[in-house]
Amino acid sequence: MRMGAVVRILVRFILGMIFFGFVSLASAENLGMLDLDELTLRPEFLLKEGQFAQFSMENSLVGLRWRLDSNIGAHINFGSLSLLNIPAHFETSQSEEFGLIEAYGEYSGVYGRIRAGLLPLGYGVEGSRREGDLEWPRTLLFRNRVVGLRDYGFWYSTENRGFYTRLAVHNGEGQVNRDARVWVTASWGWIDVKRFNLGVSGSTGTTKPEATSASGDSLAGVDPALRAKWRMGTVYLQALRGNWNYLIEGSWGSVEQEMKRGNGFVSAHVDVGYDFSSQGGLLFRGDYFDPNDRLAGQTQREVSLAWVWKSSERNSRFYIMGTKVVEDTHNQVNNDMVRLVWHLNAQSFSQISP
Repeated sequence: MRMGAVVRILVRFILGMIFFGFVSLASAENLGMLDLDELTLRPEFLLKEGQFAQFSMENSLVGLRWRLDSNIGAHINFGSLSLLNIPAHFETSQSEEFGLIEAYGEYSGVYGRIRAGLLPLGYGVEGSRREGDLEWPRTLLFRNRVVGLRDYGFWYSTENRGFYTRLAVHNGEGQVNRDARVWVTASWGWIDVKRFNLGVSGSTGTTKPEATSASGDSLAGVDPALRAKWRMGTVYLQALRGNWNYLIEGSWGSVEQEMKRGNGFVSAHVDVGYDFSSQGGLLFRGDYFDPNDRLAGQTQREVSLAWVWKSSERNSRFYIMGTKVVEDTHNQVNNDMVRLVWHLNAQSFSQISP
């Protein structure tokens, strides 16, 4: 779908929902309340060495929330289908068509929250961040589609005095289940939403050749024509201290297959931000990804710096980002990048992921 068509659809959709909300739902108490829950626009211009330039709005989305009462509700979000982040085990590439990326019912009670449908998985801090809370593009772990962002399944969370547990049982494929296998993704930790978030995430599941044989996946040396069992874990620390904010995440994973020795993969990133004023700041990111710990020459490394200007409400932000790609060999490649990003969000930016 062309970008102009996407913009027209977004504008018409938003205007239609505003009109619909004012006309009918405000007084229909027995039908619940429908409102605009999320609106994120992220126009981005990418300039890459080698005479490559591109405009995109990939991380833009619009979402609705329906509430029957204080306990029961539903969420529906629309955006680029690439926001599903279908794992590379199942698909060679992702669709960038505009479509449904979230649709789930939710029940909240004294014992926690339950969701069912097409829902966010919330793996680690990076995977838990909504598009409206993103500063950088997704890390190499997600850009290489090691783990999904959204999938069909069941999700449960509970929290007590800052200690939380989140558990998702899902297809693993980011779409309709093709191999009759389910995955489990979970997080455990402690959070102070104003200062600190410390925890671990894990994900495990199996795949069958019926769903993977055409993917061409090579993560950790996997053979997509064989059954595979995957395990991965992530440790994360997120903190705010004065004008500084920090995020450190490290991930490890492995694959087991019949008659094939299992290999592993490693990923890590460090994000540091400093606000030198209420409307300006500097950002640093170091990102590392090794898709196969038994083979040399495949490691990906990126070092990025950014300047950000923010409105007083933090819901309009403009970024100038520069990224140096560090090659794994002595042969340098012209692939460094500059991004110009204008990030508009209907809600105020949150630095600590809930």
